[in-house]
Amino acid sequence: MSSAAGKKIRAIRESLDMGRQEFADLTGIPKGTLIGIEQDRHEPKAGVLEIIASHWPEFAAYLLTDETGIKQRNPELEALARELEDQKKAS
Repeated sequence: MSSAAGKKIRAIRESLDMGRQEFADLTGIPKGTLIGIEQDRHEPKAGVLEIIASHWPEFAAYLLTDETGIKQRNPELEALARELEDQKKAS
């Protein structure tokens, strides 16, 4: 993750029309941490990215990759589907 992460987090926060304190209160990310990330003084830890993505999944791909047209996949669901298909074939 490059220093662009802070800019992306700020862009997400601003697109939600939220101030830093409101964003911090909603996510549980300390306001000082948020300020440090947005000002590129330090990189966000994985937990911070996970919190933001869990609150606003529509921004997850953008936050991590810059991509917005990514088709999401769930490998756990795909494995279950394969198991069910194998069970159907076996019976």
